[in-house]
Amino acid sequence: MKKYTLIWMILCLISVHLSAKPLLSADHIKTESIKQANADIKNGKPKFLIQGGIASIRIKGQELFEQKYGVVYQDLGCVGPSAIRIEDYNKVVASFMDKKYGKAWRKEVRKDVQGI
Repeated sequence: MKKYTLIWMILCLISVHLSAKPLLSADHIKTESIKQANADIKNGKPKFLIQGGIASIRIKGQELFEQKYGVVYQDLGCVGPSAIRIEDYNKVVASFMDKKYGKAWRKEVRKDVQGI
C-alpha cells in the first residue's frame, strides 16, 4: 500500500510540474509591454494605464485631456496585468505624446500615471 501511495504522489507531482506555466522573465514582460503600447498607438488607441484601487477614480477634467490629446486613461483597478508592466507601457505612450505634442501635455496629465 505504501508503494502505491508513493507512486501516486510522484505521478501527481510530475503532473503538476508538467502543467505549470513558466513565469515570464522581466525582460519578456518589458518587451511585451513595449510591443502592446506600440500596437495601441498604431491602432489609434493610445492610453495611459493606471493602477487604481477597488473602485475606479475619475478626476474632474480628465475627459478634457482625453479629448484634447486623443489618449484615454484606463484604470486597471487593484489587480494589474501580469503580462504587462504599467511603467514600461506608459513610457512608450509618453514618448509618443512628447513627439506629437511636445512637453506641454505633461502639465495636464493625471499625477497618478506611473512611468512618465
